[in-house]
Amino acid sequence: MPLRIKLLLMLAVALVFPLAGWRFLVEMETTLRQGQEAALLASAHAAAQAYVALEPELTPRLVLPEPLYVRPLQAQPARDGYADDWAGIDADAQLLRSAKTNQTPARLTLGRSRGGLFLWLEVDDRSPLRAEMVAGQEQAVDQVRLHVEDADGRRSYRLHSAGEGPLRAQPLVNEQGRIPTIGVAAYWINRANGYAIEAQIPEPRAPASLGVEIIDYAGAQAPQLRDRYGTGGVEEPAASRPLVEAGLDDAVLAALLPEATRGRVVGPGGHVLRRAGQLVEREEEELSFLRWTRAMVYRWLMAPPLADPIGYGPEQRVLRVREAEKALAGSDAVGWRPAGSLATVVLSAAAPLPGDNGAVVLERSADALLIWTNRGLGGLLLGGFLSVLAAAAVLFGYASYLSLRIRMLRNAAENALTPEGRLREGFPRSRAVDEVGDLSRSFARLLDQVHAYTAYLRSLAGKLSHELATPLAVVRSSLENLEHEDLPDSARTYAERARGGAERLRAILRAMSEAGRIERAVDVAEAEHFDLAALIRNAAEGYRDLAGQRELRLVIPSREINLRGAPELIHQALDKLVDNALGFAPDDGWIEIGCATTVEGASFWVSNQGPPLPDEMQDRLFESLVSLRQGGAESPHLGLGLYIVRLVAELHRGEATASNLPDGQGVKFSLALRSMGGE
Repeated sequence: MPLRIKLLLMLAVALVFPLAGWRFLVEMETTLRQGQEAALLASAHAAAQAYVALEPELTPRLVLPEPLYVRPLQAQPARDGYADDWAGIDADAQLLRSAKTNQTPARLTLGRSRGGLFLWLEVDDRSPLRAEMVAGQEQAVDQVRLHVEDADGRRSYRLHSAGEGPLRAQPLVNEQGRIPTIGVAAYWINRANGYAIEAQIPEPRAPASLGVEIIDYAGAQAPQLRDRYGTGGVEEPAASRPLVEAGLDDAVLAALLPEATRGRVVGPGGHVLRRAGQLVEREEEELSFLRWTRAMVYRWLMAPPLADPIGYGPEQRVLRVREAEKALAGSDAVGWRPAGSLATVVLSAAAPLPGDNGAVVLERSADALLIWTNRGLGGLLLGGFLSVLAAAAVLFGYASYLSLRIRMLRNAAENALTPEGRLREGFPRSRAVDEVGDLSRSFARLLDQVHAYTAYLRSLAGKLSHELATPLAVVRSSLENLEHEDLPDSARTYAERARGGAERLRAILRAMSEAGRIERAVDVAEAEHFDLAALIRNAAEGYRDLAGQRELRLVIPSREINLRGAPELIHQALDKLVDNALGFAPDDGWIEIGCATTVEGASFWVSNQGPPLPDEMQDRLFESLVSLRQGGAESPHLGLGLYIVRLVAELHRGEATASNLPDGQGVKFSLALRSMGGE
């Protein structure tokens, strides 16, 4: 595992302390929040009980599925067939369901002004059947019937028209056989997908109810009743519903609310009946940067799940939010949502009215809890967070510094050897007094000793050749003199063997001397400009006789290849490569000699047919005393030829490589050359 990962794991232990503090604050904030929820919910229950006691006439009229809600109008509608006077008509509309199609093709809106009760009805009807109204005659056409009930009894009216325009509703005989004396004025509007009616009904005496019955006929030749629905159910579509005032500011409810609390009484369907109070929220411009930061941290780390604030506005006529829906279903409900300012959140609590046909919804800003929590949060989390950040920065920085030093030491150790296995000088020695510095100095001392021993081994061949030359000359001269003596045949056999061994030693010493001579020549070689292509071409001509029956291929360009270097040494390197190729190529095989220009200088190669190189030997062939050939008595092979080739390549700031041919039929030895340094 990397060192930085280990240190980061150690840092993770330090995170336990701020996390534990954060969890403590969360649990404490949750407990306090639950206390506020319980307190506001208790206030909602108390307000519901008290409001029913103070307004005993309201609750009995909250019938299911919904009463008909009447909202106050700012001005009396013009009764002209336009909906401009009905502000918020889409939100106020109550849907009338057809039991036959289980759809809601009609929308009803009621309003009250000084002129009485006003009605706006929109009906979807794609099979219109219209006719002018005929007094005292039942007609099988699309029509609407209104049934008004109050303390004076039940009054019924019929409305239909062949075209757009104002009309008077036709009074109908009620169950007591009476005809209403109070008229209803209306305006009929035909539409592409149905029709709309705007009507003015004289103010009924409280408590009043209203029934709306929609009759839909189809078929002009033989009219058939297509559908009949309204405010009633399947059995009695014309059944009336109680009229309930909605959207009123209520002083009774205001007296029941706690301070800085907004309350609303909602009826079935979520329509707001009564409202009072208002929320007190901190203005955004009062937030300092520190308080804004604390508020954002609170929202991210500690605030409860917040609901979408849309639908809670004080101007809402229908409160279709989760708390109101649960309370209308008979269950208590609480919820949190964001406020207009980051400094506050809003708590909502809803309790059902007795009878479960309505609910009281209270809302309060949770500013006090937020301030208290942010103080603890700012002190603990900010301090803990900054401490952890500082510790993380120090540990990660130290880990990065330590990892960098270890990587540098690793890279230096990997680069201490060349691809050919030679030691490079200049291993970095750290001056640091820690363990990494001691390790780098130990590596440097070890490599110095290895380098010194390697240099000794490299010079050993020259020393041995020099030291053994004189004793070998004495042995050879003694054997020559012994040959002139009269020796028995058995002794002469041993003398010939000794002479053969001396000749092999002489060949070995000659090869070692040649390697030493070339090393010295490399050290004192002087650079000159020459044509590498011409040198390779001239040398190749001399190899044809040596090749014998082998095919000698030349891949030499006709243009000049200018190079600055030591042509004599390059010629010797080429001799060694050709000699190596002749030693491995079969008698009927081939040898290829070529050269070419490169981006950095030039290169030449010698390829031959023969056995492939072992994989483990390809990088070691250019070392001293390494050879794959098994020399005989007359031709000992010490592996110095390719070593000399490498020295020549390094003199020209290049490299020597050996590889198998792609088809596996032979090998290729190459020298990549650059110009020698200096002028």
